[in-house]
Amino acid sequence: MDVSRTRGSLTKLAAHFALCLFACWAAPARAELGATISLFNDLQFRGYSLSEGWPVATLDFAYDDPSGFYAGASGTGVFRDGGKPAPLGFQLNAGYAKRLNTGTTLDVGLIHSSYSHYSSGERVSSYSELYAGISRGALSSRIYLSPHYFADGAWSAYGEVNAVVSPASKWTLEGHVGLHVPLRTNSTDNYRKDLDWRIGVSRQLGRVSLHAAWSDGAPGNQHHNGHSHSRSALVVGASWVL
Repeated sequence: MDVSRTRGSLTKLAAHFALCLFACWAAPARAELGATISLFNDLQFRGYSLSEGWPVATLDFAYDDPSGFYAGASGTGVFRDGGKPAPLGFQLNAGYAKRLNTGTTLDVGLIHSSYSHYSSGERVSSYSELYAGISRGALSSRIYLSPHYFADGAWSAYGEVNAVVSPASKWTLEGHVGLHVPLRTNSTDNYRKDLDWRIGVSRQLGRVSLHAAWSDGAPGNQHHNGHSHSRSALVVGASWVL
């Protein structure tokens, strides 16, 4: 592993992260700004664990402008052997949402995610995605397109459908189904059609929310640290709005 390259990449990520945060907090007062701290026992992404099953802490910043523009930045740390914290990844996103007179909302945007060698891939990696989405009521869906999905030249598409309902005051039920489809790649390693799904429940307690979700995916298992691991996972955690 090229340690200097790893440190350099993380330094650049941290600089972009700080720049995005400054831009958000320097925004006009009429816009909505928010920050959330979350703790979870695992970091799941499209049916895979990015933290190798270790607990994580995430700090999220969000900016919403009345014009429809929105942006966000988040940083995640992982607590590995002995509880030592280590940087796991950074994510930046920006987009524009338009609510139609019919009540339907359309949005488009861009996400860039980068991960350190402490992630399940055990190497510095990143990807960018363009997306377009539509939502109405309890249902929403998005389609993502990436030209370098965790590997150079690995074109891929990902589609998802989500549902969120509130059966009782301060309770929320969530459902998710997603499908990853490879479009073009120079390698067949870990690059195939993947289906993932998740069901979860949340309970709001003032500024704190408690979460529990069961996620899984097919086909096959996940491999890291030289071992095969089931993709089934129960993820529990809490979020605190600052």
